[in-house]
Amino acid sequence: MPPHRVGSYEIVSVVGRGGIGTVYRARHLETGELAAVKVLGPAPAVDATAARRLAREYEVLRTLDHPNVVRVFDAGVTEGYSYLAMELVEGLDLRAYLSPALDADACLATDPEPFALDAITGSTGEPGPDAIRALAAMMDEPETEEVGVLAPRPASGDDEDLAACARIAPLSEEQRAALNRPVRVARMRGVLEQVVDALEYVHGRGLVHRDLKPSNVMVDDTRRARLMDFGLVKLEAERDVDDALTQAGRIVGTYRYMSPEQAQGHPVDARSDLYSLGVILYELLAGVPPFSARDPVALWHEILDLPPPPFAEVNPGADPALARLALHLLEKDPARRPQSAAEVRRALAAR
Repeated sequence: MPPHRVGSYEIVSVVGRGGIGTVYRARHLETGELAAVKVLGPAPAVDATAARRLAREYEVLRTLDHPNVVRVFDAGVTEGYSYLAMELVEGLDLRAYLSPALDADACLATDPEPFALDAITGSTGEPGPDAIRALAAMMDEPETEEVGVLAPRPASGDDEDLAACARIAPLSEEQRAALNRPVRVARMRGVLEQVVDALEYVHGRGLVHRDLKPSNVMVDDTRRARLMDFGLVKLEAERDVDDALTQAGRIVGTYRYMSPEQAQGHPVDARSDLYSLGVILYELLAGVPPFSARDPVALWHEILDLPPPPFAEVNPGADPALARLALHLLEKDPARRPQSAAEVRRALAAR
């Protein structure tokens, strides 16, 4: 059982659980203010590497001050449990905030009023249209993984078979219409601009996030986004010492959102985060990720060898400017992508 108290915080309730720890809603014992407290299980259930990542997350985040980056308050060890206390963001993650089901159930107004957190199920609790619900369910996300770096294979005639397997079944007209609703596209632009602002700030301090994905972006009920989970963050200058790649040849991250260079265990810079942003943008526009193999080896080869399916196939009605930006961000060669978050921000502003 976890402790009822960690540091200066009293545990109130569970916010979410992951593979190696739990995030709790907690109350500061002196001020009464609420916080989110990430607690890792005790050793040996959680190894020292996870505890070091949590400590690194605190050391990095306590130096950052930006409205779109989550704030941290405290970190330490209580009764063998490592913990990190941070700002409690009451809201939805990026995928839920932009879910077609949210629009289907309670289409948000275009005015800047806060949204209701129960809007995703509707005020009556009744489900929305089945097709829209199915689309939302397709937009699932694996947890951060620790996987082996795979060996490259030579090109062969099997590439055509790989491409055929990677093709995604077309969406229905109803599903495409849900993705392309003007209200949803406007919300998408608004939240992506905030994420890009956060990345520009983080990159400007020489940091690379390395685990950018929809669940690591939270949007509160005032529509303000926060970039979260800096457990894999790294200084660009540390190119020769990458503790995410261990001596056993393991790499940590979420394969679906990894850049080709990260998936191969190569040094990464800010452009790797921008690639991950491209995966997110493509998925939000298309309703499905650009590379969707369930098997890690097949997914690895898709990321390295295949172009994403063109929007003409998956969602011809996608916003043209955003679709162009997504494909630009998804270039395999970092030199062919946007070179900075500032460049991405300018592209987002273009209509």
